[in-house]
Amino acid sequence: MAKVFFWKEAEKDYKKLDGMLKQWVDAAGERLRIRGSEIGKDLGNTTYSKLAGFKELKNQKLGIRLIFKPTTDNQIEIIEIVAIGKREEEKIFLTAEKRRKKHL
Repeated sequence: MAKVFFWKEAEKDYKKLDGMLKQWVDAAGERLRIRGSEIGKDLGNTTYSKLAGFKELKNQKLGIRLIFKPTTDNQIEIIEIVAIGKREEEKIFLTAEKRRKKHL
């Protein structure tokens, strides 16, 4: 079992979503709480973002991505949700990169 936290900016992202997308994020958060970092696609570094160590969950049908950072603190897995957004080009990755720089 993991502990799931939203960064403040990700909370704002969540509040902007409509009902169906919020339901998906809620379900994704529950999956992350239960399965932790074993789910999601590993992200890497590119020319425009340094997201190695971060992961993503996405729903192609709904057109949404959730970027998160798994960490461990005293054997407790912590999942930090960094950004939630539409799958518009690479915008969500740029947003996650800006937030990473701000927080780390």
